[in-house]
Parts: sequence; C-alpha cells; structure tokens
Amino acid sequence: MIGEEEKRAVLEVLDSGILSDYLANWGDKFMGGPQVQALEREWAEYFDIKHAVAVNSATSGLYAAMGAIGIQPGDEVIVSPYSMVASASAPLVYGGVPVFADIDEDIFCITPESIEANITDKTKAIIAVDLFGHPADMNEIMAIADEHGLVVVEDAAQAPGAMYHGRYAGTLGHIGVFSLNYHKTIHCGEGGVVVTNDDELALRLQLIRNHAEGCTADLGKHQELLGFNYRLTEIQAAIARVQLGRLEELHAKKRYNALKIDIILDEWPASVIKPHVRSEIIHGWYLYAIKAPIIRQRKETHIFWDYDIHYGYVKPIYLEPLFHKYARPGTCPVAERMYYEELIYVKFS
Repeated sequence: MIGEEEKRAVLEVLDSGILSDYLANWGDKFMGGPQVQALEREWAEYFDIKHAVAVNSATSGLYAAMGAIGIQPGDEVIVSPYSMVASASAPLVYGGVPVFADIDEDIFCITPESIEANITDKTKAIIAVDLFGHPADMNEIMAIADEHGLVVVEDAAQAPGAMYHGRYAGTLGHIGVFSLNYHKTIHCGEGGVVVTNDDELALRLQLIRNHAEGCTADLGKHQELLGFNYRLTEIQAAIARVQLGRLEELHAKKRYNALKIDIILDEWPASVIKPHVRSEIIHGWYLYAIKAPIIRQRKETHIFWDYDIHYGYVKPIYLEPLFHKYARPGTCPVAERMYYEELIYVKFS
C-alpha cells in the first residue's frame, strides 16, 4: 500500500538531511523534528483529540501509557487474554500485575462483566483492546472505571477509522494507542501514536518517550519518571502523514473485502457465524473473524478462494510461560473456546 506520494515524502526528508531531530535535554529539540510534530498535529486534528504523541511502536505506546498513569509494583491492570502479547506485558514493565478478563463471544473484546468481576483493591487500570477492528463496549467500561477510580487505556492498534457512537476508536478512554506497524491499516513500517485529552498525561507520555530522567530536573517536575527511547524517525513520520491522509481509502478497501466474504458466507449454514457488528459501530476490519466449528472440523477453507486463512487467532496469553503465575488454564473459557474450537479469521492485504 505504498505509493508515489509516500516515496516523494521520503525523498523530501532525505533531501532535508534531518532523519531525526530529538535531543534528550529539555528545550526546542525535545519534542522531535518537523515531520514528527506535523504528524502529531494532523493526527490530533483527524481524530478530534487534544494531544497525539508519536512513538516508535504501539508496544512502546502501551508501555509509556503504563508509566504515564503511574503503575507501581503490585498494581493490578485488567487486560485481555486474546490479543497481541504487548497488551498484557505492558504492566510488567513497571512491576504491575496483569489480571485476565474474559472476552465477549460476539465481538471478542473483554466484557464489562468480566472486568467488574476482576476488580480488587489493587486494581489501578484497564487495558481494553478493540480486537479485529471492533471497538470494545467502551461506554460500559468507562462507567466501571469512573465508579472505581480506574484509568482506561484503549488499545486501538487494530481499529484506526473504526467508530463507536460517533467517536473514533482510540479516543474513548483516558489514553488511546494506535499502531503504524507494517501490516496495520495505515503504516510506516514500525511506529505508533498515543492520544489523550489530558494535558498532564500527554506531558508524561512525551517525557517517557525521550529519556525523561535526563530532563526533568530542568523541567522542575516529574523527576520520578523513568524514560526510554521510544522516538519515531522523520522518515517514518513522513510516511505516516501520507498514510493518514489515505485512511478513508484504505479503510474502504477493507470494508469491500469484508462485504465480499459476507456474500460468500450467505450460502453457508447458520452454524457459520459472520462477524457481529454492534449498532452505532463502524468496524475497522483489520481481520474478518468468524465462528465456524464446522469449517474447522472439515477444513473447508477453499470457500475463501485465495484469502489468507488462519485458525484460532492467538493462544490465550496466560497460557504462555511468562504468564503462568498470573492465571491458569480455564481462567477465560470463552477465549480458550475461540482459540481451540471455533474462530477462523481472514487477513486482508
């Protein structure tokens, strides 16, 4: 999905001679170069959010979010078991404890009911993942967070362009995280953007991105922050700016592919369940996920022509060795059933 406009943007950066323009001390260069700052302005405007902070990956964005909200050793963060592993490993960076909440069997995101059941006096935050491009039940999740004084980080890596009750996915929590990884809807090879409407959280994210401990004395606050190098390059930012301008086009292509598969599956038995799209939702169609035990048993994936077909998505994260001490098999039965028995997904180009 790289075209002539992206190529021109890269050449302009090369001609400028500025491939990165960060310095880790507080001053004019702390926020990065012209392409990075332009991407942040354009991203914030597009998604109607106050602050956008460019980072070198959505994984880094999730880690920075944990630092920005002040996760400490022993703090619990409720996470999805059915996502890319960074959604659950982010609390570990700061000594936090991932607590796994089960998923909805229709939209595959963590459920408000499971979140509520897992809240303790140690719970500090929730990471809600908009899986496959369908936003989580964010109104209910935010209501739970407000009731219990929790912070919500929305992992919208798979959902750029998706909408929830008229608002963009990624802007529905206290912090949102987008991915610019090469197989996402819009990309620059590797990269991410973190968004928030909170001025203080935005500053903390910016500090963590760029070696916070090297400049907070000059800033006069946040001297407890540990920073990292999560900086996006000028070339990546330039490509991402072009891709952001093409989001509607790229999203439309995914919607078209989803519609074609809908038509194919109209011929199949009712036991083959097409993706459920809740009312007031515009789906992001990162993946086309169906529940189809009959196809998995018969291995009749020929019906999808030349689409890229896979079974199960990811093994529930707590079944991986790193997470064994946090949860046991059977903790999230719906996630396990989807992985082992029911789910098939189509990857779109």
